[in-house]
Parts: sequence; structure tokens; C-alpha cells
Amino acid sequence: MPIMDWNCENMNKDDLVKVLGRDEHSALLDIKKDPFFKDKKILITGANGSIGTHLIEIFEEVGIDYLATDVEGNMEYLDITNFRDCVSIIRKYNPDFIVNIAGLKYATKSEHQTWKTVQVNIEGTKNLLDACAGNTKVILTSTCKSCNPEIVYGATKLIAERMVLNSGGSIARYFNVVQSQGNVFEIWNNVPTDEPIKVVDECNRYFISVDEACSLAMFAMVNGSGRYIVNTPHHRNMGDVAQALYPVRKKNFIARRRGDRKDEIFLATSENETRLLLKDSVLHIIGDHDRNVDFTG
Repeated sequence: MPIMDWNCENMNKDDLVKVLGRDEHSALLDIKKDPFFKDKKILITGANGSIGTHLIEIFEEVGIDYLATDVEGNMEYLDITNFRDCVSIIRKYNPDFIVNIAGLKYATKSEHQTWKTVQVNIEGTKNLLDACAGNTKVILTSTCKSCNPEIVYGATKLIAERMVLNSGGSIARYFNVVQSQGNVFEIWNNVPTDEPIKVVDECNRYFISVDEACSLAMFAMVNGSGRYIVNTPHHRNMGDVAQALYPVRKKNFIARRRGDRKDEIFLATSENETRLLLKDSVLHIIGDHDRNVDFTG
């Protein structure tokens, strides 16, 4: 029988290490203690998802002033594709930072919902930027699929990244977040134990924890404009990960779906300079197009 009502946030530390191929970066997780956040006001979009709800828990734990928004859930309503909504909420709350988690994130779904993905990931980001006063900075949560994008999802996130960077904001670019809702680990764990799990064993991925994902967004606030990733250099084969988690379970190996990249990319081809920060837990990425450029000509 499956484990009922299981979710990835319940994953124990041993299993987390088996997926990551390393320990979590403790120096990065300690960013929540930084006195920088005292008296800061932070607006969260898309706060009803797994990363947003975990970020709220961190803010509650350390006493950070925040406003959680989404189009669903028990929180302030904000549809980022509606410019008037963005202006109203931002002017009322007057945040120092906006952590933009709202987005259509599924690679396969984006191929079938092309225009909706463009509206949320690109137009929604532009609305937030245009609605901001001079004191508000946007932190965009992005994805490794924006590196040399091959699909709609990655392409829309790349455009959103460029808009945020050009406005002086920052990017917290994520690899696969282990404890995010609807991911493969949640699917595997809810398959009855007498049935095989389906594994795309040709795929290789990088992983970060949900604590690292939230902490990276906070790190991006502290360190100013730029693109940041968690330093997680271990390329994990999905067949090996499945075997480590479920050594005695039967496995059916299947082909990857449309939109699934075979090998996740660590850096884009144009991102040719990196700087290790915070005890080597974070990489600041600088690409060819991140130099000081005069766009007015």
C-alpha cells in the first residue's frame, strides 16, 4: 500500500543526502539569522506553493515582516498578470523586496500551455517590475532550464531573468528542489509497495533542498543585483537516485517525456565567470550579457 498523505517535506535527512549526493550547505541555511532582514518588508508572490509556504515558515521563525500573496489559498489575492492588482498591492504594502515565486513551472505542461506560460512568467514579471517604486527590488526565482533553453518554460524564465537583471534586481536560480510538490519523489513514494516505480534512468539532474532554495532567495536580497545558484556540482543519474532510495523496489525504466532534458545544464554557454561566496555554498554567475552595457543607443 502507498504511504498516505506523504509529501516530500517529510523526507528524512538520510534520504535527502542520498538525492543531493552531499550534505546541505549549513552556511547558506544560516542566512536567515543575518541582521540585514531587521525592519525589511518582503512581499511574496506565488506563496501558496511548497517553496512559498516554506519561506513563510522561515520568516515566521525569525520574525521577518512579510506579505504572502497568491491566486489561491488563504492569503492576500494577487494575480501578477493583472497590472492594476500589482500596483495596488505594492503601493499598499510598500515592500523593500518582492520574491517572485509565482510562475508556471512544469516543463511538460508549458509545451501545451504556451501562451499562459508567457503571460505568467514574462508578463507577470514585467508587471511587478513596472509597479515597483524606486525602493523596491525584485528577486526572481528561476530555473536551470533557462540555461540554453530548449522549451517554452526555460525560454520564458530566461526572458524574465534578463528583465529583472536589467532593472537592478536579482536572480535565485534553482536546480530541482527535492521537497517541491508534485515531483518524482512524491510520485514514487505514493506508488503501492507491491508495484514497480517508473524511472527515467537516462536523465541526469542537479538537486537542492527546499531550505537551500529559500535561503538562496534571501541571500540574493543581502548581496545585491546578480544571478546566484547553490553550489551543487554533483550530477545525479536518476537511476542511481532511485536505487539509493529504493534498493529493493522493482523499477520500470521508461523514456523521458516531451520537454524533459536528458542532461541538466549547470551553466549556460554565455555564463563564463563564477565567484564562490559564503564558504563556497553559493556561486555568483556572470555572463557575457551581464557587463555594463549602454542599452540607450
